[in-house]
Amino acid sequence: MRPLLPLLLLLTTTACEPESAANASANCQDLCEQLVETCSYGAYPRFDSCLQGCAWYEEQGADVTGELACVQDAACDTFLIVECEHEYGLVD
Repeated sequence: MRPLLPLLLLLTTTACEPESAANASANCQDLCEQLVETCSYGAYPRFDSCLQGCAWYEEQGADVTGELACVQDAACDTFLIVECEHEYGLVD
């Protein structure tokens, strides 16, 4: 029964994987490049996970264009990046 456990875990994680990074907009590409590659922002350790999250937020109505401009202006200041997420992210 043990050999099935890795297969089951693989199927479970694959089935729950978020929207593909291939569907991310150019603004999401630029935002994730800024957050992951330029700033090494800890909330997004991997570029593809950032793209997946950004694509989902954009689909839900977040202002990715505004957040991109704000994050670029924040110049990698973590506090300011969090403020950008609050300002341009999803509104409850």
